[in-house]
Amino acid sequence: MIERNKEEIIRIIKYIFSAGTSFLLDLLLFTGFVFIIGNNTTGIFISTTLARIISSIYNYIINSRIVFKNKGIKTIIGYYILVVIQLIVSATLVSIIKKYIRYLQLLLSSLLILLFL
Repeated sequence: MIERNKEEIIRIIKYIFSAGTSFLLDLLLFTGFVFIIGNNTTGIFISTTLARIISSIYNYIINSRIVFKNKGIKTIIGYYILVVIQLIVSATLVSIIKKYIRYLQLLLSSLLILLFL
């Protein structure tokens, strides 16, 4: 029983490491691609896509070989169905947030101008 709990704790630590490093890789890649490609809707979508593809390959390799030790076509298919869904949601949300922030900046700028007139 204690040995099983120890194994589960080790697996959780490995999973946290895998998730954390995948997140950092994804964020660094996204930031780099946006800097290179551009901070517009198309650039954000392309940057999100490229970052997710690269970080998902890294994440799948770490999870399948170190964390869960599961390999096979079923795990790859299921994993990449999830990656595509996350990619679409992420790119959409980033674009919406970017537009929202731009409009919020315009609104605040307009309010400040009106206050000081």
